[in-house]
Amino acid sequence: MVDLTQQLEDQVQHAYVTKTPLKIQAGNTKAHLGRETSGEVVDMANHTGVVSYSATELVIRVRAGTKISQLNDLLAEQQQRLPFDPPSFNGEATIGGTVAANQTGASRPWFGGVKDSLLGLGLINGYGEAMQFGGQVMKNVAGFDVTRLQCGAMGSLGLITDVSIKLLPEFKAGHTVTFEMTAEVALEAMLRWANLSLPITGMSHFQGLLYVRLQGGDSGVTSASNFLGGEQLNFVAAKEFWQALKEGRLLQPTSNQILWRWSGASDSPISAVSNTSLINWAGAERWILETGSNPPLEGLTQHKGGDRLAQVFGAVSPPQQALQQRIKYAFDPHGILNAGRLYSWM
Repeated sequence: MVDLTQQLEDQVQHAYVTKTPLKIQAGNTKAHLGRETSGEVVDMANHTGVVSYSATELVIRVRAGTKISQLNDLLAEQQQRLPFDPPSFNGEATIGGTVAANQTGASRPWFGGVKDSLLGLGLINGYGEAMQFGGQVMKNVAGFDVTRLQCGAMGSLGLITDVSIKLLPEFKAGHTVTFEMTAEVALEAMLRWANLSLPITGMSHFQGLLYVRLQGGDSGVTSASNFLGGEQLNFVAAKEFWQALKEGRLLQPTSNQILWRWSGASDSPISAVSNTSLINWAGAERWILETGSNPPLEGLTQHKGGDRLAQVFGAVSPPQQALQQRIKYAFDPHGILNAGRLYSWM
């Protein structure tokens, strides 16, 4: 059997010697994220499969090219799930790309992000050296910071080969209820309800409707639904909304528009992010669809559309830039891995 990990090591080692830029991809579902990059393609699409899975211990280790949809199907057989509820992008998204792009669903305020569920990962650095960080149990924290460092690095700090993830039991029941209200009133309601002991796993406002997702045990979900009131969505409509939300299909920029993302304190007033088109994460994530190439206010990142040769993730202070450059050099001294994907200087 061909050792795919060894093939990847050989490719990166050769690129290190020849200083050849490498472009990492698999499902290619996140091509719109980050800056434009180029280079010899490192194809992770065939680097798939489950390395180990302990349903009783709620831990799984899979290779980076494994698709989220396949992983969800496997876990569903054991009534288990990924805590961070990542987008599957029509079944093409992979777990490695999801970690590298740090992508989660609407439940992040309640169940945490990708880094909160990662136990460890395998990595090939810019020298072509294969390494393992972390472990497969939460008490093993050796190298845990390196594991977390890969979340959102967009492949600039190494080629992720496999990941170990802690799992959670699947929900027994779920309802989505909606309320007609303005964004300002919805934000107040989200802040109020978030402080109550309710089985909420999603609160988002879009086009005059506040969507509240309730998931948990049968009695808890039913009780919370009766307490909140509102109009209950049918199962199909609810599933489509939350899927479209996490896959970014609710707001699509035209040729002259840019979709901007803001992330901050959930109790920030609605006026703090003007012209908000969509509120997610109970107020902590807000989206703006605008024409023009300049961000309408500070603290925004360019999510989709516009010139991807610009600094799409916003300005970085000189001390932060110096620190990130030192980290990049430690992992990738020749700067061959997804060069410039995060910033032009990385």
